[in-house]
Amino acid sequence: MFFYIFIILLILFMLYQVYQYKRPAVKLIYKENEEIRQIIQRCPSLFSYFPTPYLNGFLHTVLSTFKHPKEKHSSNKEYIENTGMSIDWIDRGHGIDKNKPLLFIMPGLTGNVEDGYINTIVSEAHKQHFHNICVYNYRVLQKDGDFTFKPKFYNYGLNMNPQNYDDPYRDYEHFENDIIQNQRIRVDLPADLHHCLSYLKQKYHFNKILAIGCSYGGAQLGNYLGRFHNIRLVDAAVLVCAPHQMLINQKYLSYSMDIALTKILQGKLKECNPKQECYLRYPIECQKVVDRALSAVWISDFDANFVIQMYGYKSVKDYYQHFSLANRYPLINTPTLCICSEDDDVCHIKALQQHLLQESAKNIICVTKAGGHIGFLEGWKTESIWFPKPAMEYLRQFADIHYKHH
Repeated sequence: MFFYIFIILLILFMLYQVYQYKRPAVKLIYKENEEIRQIIQRCPSLFSYFPTPYLNGFLHTVLSTFKHPKEKHSSNKEYIENTGMSIDWIDRGHGIDKNKPLLFIMPGLTGNVEDGYINTIVSEAHKQHFHNICVYNYRVLQKDGDFTFKPKFYNYGLNMNPQNYDDPYRDYEHFENDIIQNQRIRVDLPADLHHCLSYLKQKYHFNKILAIGCSYGGAQLGNYLGRFHNIRLVDAAVLVCAPHQMLINQKYLSYSMDIALTKILQGKLKECNPKQECYLRYPIECQKVVDRALSAVWISDFDANFVIQMYGYKSVKDYYQHFSLANRYPLINTPTLCICSEDDDVCHIKALQQHLLQESAKNIICVTKAGGHIGFLEGWKTESIWFPKPAMEYLRQFADIHYKHH
């Protein structure tokens, strides 16, 4: 009896694998219009993805970290004034050409210029003839991060006035009273990003800025495009495996992945060696906050004891609700390609708010059947990482100075 049940289950499993193998690797979701159709036609890699068939999402995620391009990249760090923010310029010995666009790369929360997926993006950008390329280092979890810095456009695009009930974005409901009353400065990542982009634009006078954000970098970029839609400095964007609805992501995060991410964040926090100035950042004594974060088991505990203290949120739930990308999608008026995977263990596909993404006629949603979290290995022998190819093909179309938004 058990033998027959086993055989039936095995047959069903094999049929499911055949179905997975046969069905299209990529599904595109967008509002039908001529401009979008032309853009898609010029991105052939959107239709050439062949995910490694014997890998699940977890293996895509893990194995991709060992994939590095053959090309060697050297970089030069430039600090953005005394803010704790910095960028790493990819140096090929040609210098910076202000008449060519800037490719602005935003890694995940603990990512940097040396990570394999960042190097893969850079290699693909070189193939697409991008000249000016830089990698952004935001001040969270940085050794020289100054958490007392207040950017010029601090809280821009947020409704922080409790008396303003008419605004559907009642952002103030998510923040501590001392933040609302300007008694304490919080870290405002989208405002930091605008400060950095303004600095680069004023110094180098780039004709265009094209941005790609991966994972948490995508969350920052998407929030920026929504909040700063009236004055944004980015001409086109790609979001890769970004957390669309963080509460849902947390709900479906596996125990093993939760613990692993927490350990990674704690390792980065240990490297930071927070400055004495952080005493001014917290309403409670700094070292206790750091110690509790370093002893956290789950990522929600880490966020409760460190992240929300920096960002000024009332609770972890408020942080997850407010910083989710989905909140800002209806406001984004920048051409945006959103790449995500059905088997992403970190940013779950159920968190994809596709109905909100589709509100903009400029958005293209690319959902792959496999790829994990910033993995997207392809070929029988995991020959390459796929996502930088369509990402750079997409952004390259907006690099032309004569391109106009319609």
